[in-house]
Amino acid sequence: MGMPSQIPAGPALAAFYAGQRFVVNKDRFIIGRGKQSSDLTIKDPNVSRQHAMVEFLNGQYYMVDMGSTNGVEYNGQRIARKAIVEGDLFRICDHEVRFSYR
Repeated sequence: MGMPSQIPAGPALAAFYAGQRFVVNKDRFIIGRGKQSSDLTIKDPNVSRQHAMVEFLNGQYYMVDMGSTNGVEYNGQRIARKAIVEGDLFRICDHEVRFSYR
């Protein structure tokens, strides 16, 4: 009741990029080049301003491509949307973002 509505009630999820840990603490966590428009910023001209999003929906986190030019890859395949499981590694251009529920 007293918690802000933007914090998902599901398991805690963290994104790891470039040696940093980012807590996914909202329903729509944006990954992209734009400093103001993204929660995890990747400084690369090949990355779209709002490239991908981690979306919390029906108790599950998903990696979603936001219509980016260069896409999001998982296991070498371009994906539009994928449920995130422990240890998942996604590639955004030449950048790796790993996820953990620990």
